[in-house]
Amino acid sequence: MIIRISQTRLSSEATVLEVLGLDQPAEVLYLVLVDNPPMSADELCRRTGMELKTAVAALVRLEDGGLIARLPGVTPTYTALPPDHALEVLLLARERDIHRMRALSARLAERHREARRSRDSAALIQVITGGDDVARCGQQLFKRAEREIRGIDAPPYAQASDGERVNSATAVTGRGVRSRFIHARDTLSVPGVVARVEADISAGEEVRFLPKAPMKLIIADEQAALIPLLATPQVLDACILVHPSTLLDALSTLFESLWEQAQPYLLGKPAPDGHNEFVSNEERQIISLLAMGMSDEAIARQLGIGHRTVQRRVQALLGRLGAASRFQAGVLAAGRGWWRPDQEGLSTLPS
Repeated sequence: MIIRISQTRLSSEATVLEVLGLDQPAEVLYLVLVDNPPMSADELCRRTGMELKTAVAALVRLEDGGLIARLPGVTPTYTALPPDHALEVLLLARERDIHRMRALSARLAERHREARRSRDSAALIQVITGGDDVARCGQQLFKRAEREIRGIDAPPYAQASDGERVNSATAVTGRGVRSRFIHARDTLSVPGVVARVEADISAGEEVRFLPKAPMKLIIADEQAALIPLLATPQVLDACILVHPSTLLDALSTLFESLWEQAQPYLLGKPAPDGHNEFVSNEERQIISLLAMGMSDEAIARQLGIGHRTVQRRVQALLGRLGAASRFQAGVLAAGRGWWRPDQEGLSTLPS
């Protein structure tokens, strides 16, 4: 008697048995034996169309798994053991495997997180050493900025071998990149700084001053920042390049906070003299620098004249204006038309 097996039922049950780790040949033979009396390997092959070698190997796997039993005889036959007990054994074994896999998964996940944490942390910062490499890194930040370059300008400065200056608005001129820089007020005493700042302003840079700058800093968009490795370096030959991270966010927040506190640089412009009054261009420059809070010595260095000469002219200007302080002198001079602060700069004063 030939017993036909529904292919739909066989396929459905086999799909379920895959969960227990049975491969397709073992599943097919097991379901045939569940529905039939004991059968030999040859009979199973005729029923299923399976090759004998494949069937014998699958029967061995089923017997080892406790799903079937081999009956003695001249020609061995195979019978399915009660499925409710046999499959329960497989389920218990599979549950143990699942528990072990879950434990292994947790261990591997932790190892993966640790490995990622180490790699990511190392990738967040990069130490740049050597004056030339530091300068070139700064130049690259200016060149890669697409929306805005921000920074705090303070000595010392790294010098690239090609002589290109890092903190230069000319690096972003014509590219539609906004440039904002904060300077320490004491840098105004360094020869040539005022001329450099005014050149950067003319190139479109927005400049503000603080009494002291806490650190040097360059931020390109929100993608990278460059800060000194040491808080107060004597020579700028080591910096940290910071990539997108909480640290970069903090540096950005620091800059914006300082920007709000800083005083805009008021670039003096020639103005008509007051009635029956006259001031020279040099005196206008002195008044402009007085308004920025510069000392007589610093003004002398910037203008290339003697310290005592500046002192005499400052005192003379204070007397002519009737000013009680140097800053008041700038205000009164502007009121008389001797000197006109840049109105664009005044419009950016912090509220």
